[in-house]
Amino acid sequence: MTPNQKRVLPVLFCTLLLDTIGFGMVFPIIPIIFTDPTSPHFLLAGSTQGAQFLIAGAITAIFGLMQFIAAPILGELSDIYGRKRILTFGVGVLAFSQLLFGMGINITFIPLLFIARAIAGLAAGNFSVAQAAIADITDPAHRAKNFGIIGAAFGMGFIIGPLLGGWIAAISGNPAVPFWFASALGLINVVFISLMLPETHHVRSKERKFSPLKGLHNIQAAIRDVDARPVYLANFFYMSGFTFFTSFIGILLVSLHFTEATIGTFFAAVGVCIVITQLLILRILAGKYSEKAILRYSMICVALCMAVYPFVGSGGIIFLLIPFLAVPQGLSMANLPALVSKSVSPIKQGAALGINGSMIALATGIVPLIAGLGSSVVGIKLPFIAGSLLVLLAWATLFLGKKRIS
Repeated sequence: MTPNQKRVLPVLFCTLLLDTIGFGMVFPIIPIIFTDPTSPHFLLAGSTQGAQFLIAGAITAIFGLMQFIAAPILGELSDIYGRKRILTFGVGVLAFSQLLFGMGINITFIPLLFIARAIAGLAAGNFSVAQAAIADITDPAHRAKNFGIIGAAFGMGFIIGPLLGGWIAAISGNPAVPFWFASALGLINVVFISLMLPETHHVRSKERKFSPLKGLHNIQAAIRDVDARPVYLANFFYMSGFTFFTSFIGILLVSLHFTEATIGTFFAAVGVCIVITQLLILRILAGKYSEKAILRYSMICVALCMAVYPFVGSGGIIFLLIPFLAVPQGLSMANLPALVSKSVSPIKQGAALGINGSMIALATGIVPLIAGLGSSVVGIKLPFIAGSLLVLLAWATLFLGKKRIS
C-alpha cells in the first residue's frame, strides 16, 4: 500500500463523518414537524394522524427512491472518472439540498421539502463510491474490517448529527437552522475532499452508457447473478426490515412525548453503540470469525429486538434496549457489504457496490411509503413487526436457501 493509499481510510472517515452529521440532523426534526401537533414547529395543521404518517413516510421514501436511481450511475461513473471526482460532486449537491430543506421549513412550503429530499437522495448515492474506494485499496480478507471503519464514521455522525440537530432546533427555536448548519458542513467537506483525498481507482472502465432505469437493470442483474444473488437479496431484505424501524422509530418516540432534543439523544446513543461495535467489537470478532459466522447471529438479534420496541411504553426501557439492537446492527452493517465486495472481481467493485446500493435504495424508497400507509390504517406497531419479519427473511436467504451461506 502506497503512502497515498494509506491516507485514504482516514480521509474517507472524516469525509463520511461530516456527511453523516448532516444526514443525522434530519432524524429528530422530521417526526416533530410532521407528526407532533403539540409542537410549535408542526407544519401540517388540520391534518389527520393517518395523513401525517403518510406524509412523513413519503418524504422519507423520496430520498430512497432518488438514491435508487443515482447509486448505480454514480458507482459506474466512478469506475470511469475516478472516485474522488464523483465523491466531491455528490457532497456538494448534498450541501445544496440541505440549504433548500431549511428554506422549505422556514417558509412552510411542503413541495420544496420534497424537492430538497429528492436532490439529497440523488447525492446520497456517493456512499457506494466511498465503499468502492475502500475496496480499491483493500485485499478481500480485510474488507469487513475496513468497511467497519467507515461504519464507525457513520456511527459517530449519528452521535453528533442528531444531537446537534435536536439541540440546535431546541435552542434556536427554529427547526430550519440545523439544515443550514449541515449545508455549511457540506461546503467544508467539498474543500476537504478536494485537498486531501487521493484518487484510488486507476484502471478505468470504458463503458459510457447510462440510463435512469439503471437501478431497475441492476435489480435484474442481481437476480440473474446466481453466485451473488443470495447476498444481494439478503442485503435487500435486511435493509427493508431495518428501514421499517428507522422510518418510524422517531414517530414512536414522539408518541412517548420525546422532544427534538430527546429524540436526538436517542439517536446519539445508538451511534455510540455503533462506534464501539465498529471500532472495537468488530475488529476483535473479525480476527476470529468469518463474515458469515458473525451474520448468522447478529441478524437474529436485530430481528428480535426490533419486534420488542413497539410494546415498550417507557422511555427509560427504550434507552436500555439500544445496545441490544445497535451492536448487532453495527456488525451486520459491516459484514453484508463485505460479502458483496468479495463476490465480484476487482475491476467491477464500483458496479457491484452500485448494484448493492440500488438494492438498498429500493428498500429505503418503497418501505417508508408502505410503513406510512400501513401505520395510518393498522397502527404504529406495524412497521416494527414487519421489519422484524423481513430481517428474519434476510437471514433465511443467506443460511436456509438452496444457495445458503455456511
